[in-house]
Amino acid sequence: MVSKLTFKNDKPKKRKRDKAGEEEDQDDGYKSRKTSSSETQKAQQDHGQNEDNEEGWVNAKTKDDLNGPCMFILNDSPPLCMSSDGSGKVFPTVIKSYDPSNVQQVFVLGNIVQSEKYTVKSYLGKYFTVSKYGICEATSEAIGPEQELAIERKETGDGWVITSAWDKYFCLSHNDVRCDSESAGFKETLMIRVQAKFRKRPSKTIDESQRKIHTRELEEKVGAPLDYETIKILKQAFRNGRLNEAILDVKEKMKTDHRC
Repeated sequence: MVSKLTFKNDKPKKRKRDKAGEEEDQDDGYKSRKTSSSETQKAQQDHGQNEDNEEGWVNAKTKDDLNGPCMFILNDSPPLCMSSDGSGKVFPTVIKSYDPSNVQQVFVLGNIVQSEKYTVKSYLGKYFTVSKYGICEATSEAIGPEQELAIERKETGDGWVITSAWDKYFCLSHNDVRCDSESAGFKETLMIRVQAKFRKRPSKTIDESQRKIHTRELEEKVGAPLDYETIKILKQAFRNGRLNEAILDVKEKMKTDHRC
């Protein structure tokens, strides 16, 4: 379920504090006074930057970013964004900021299961629909061919192009919102803004050559307690990328010693 949308300049809600917390603050008042004003200001700035990174709106750069609340913007002068009203009418809106100023400017992107196509829903939960004549509305309750959209990163320059099931390009202009263009030009190249917290961030991979291995892990791999010299040999083998081979040597030696 999509969480509550956030807009620029929204003020965070203050949490109520109980009496016990106030008493603790009074007891620790001396410690609090020791914090310099410059340190306080730095903490506030860092907190604000973290909120921007987690809650703010950013440009979609990869297909993994195409998820959740979004804006479709034509970077013209003045810039335009696609909007929709309660009746499902889709229309262009002149904007002063690249962040939404009201919910009519916000849509929700979704990926169709087992497909590379996308759906777009309005703030009322109605699916964006393109007829074969290029008419765009946000009125559908279900997904069909008219609701399926292909979204691709443009090969040259910065921006995205959207095509309908009829292989026509989506076009945003000062006069209208249509999807009947034969080619992808300036008005067909859009900026897609998404909320940063919905982006899929790449997982960090661990570099085995830089990871340290602990004695307990070595003993678990060997299956027996190890002396200092053996641990030293195995750690060196781990750094050289030949740990498995060294463990086999240790196990073979332990079997030989046991027979003796």
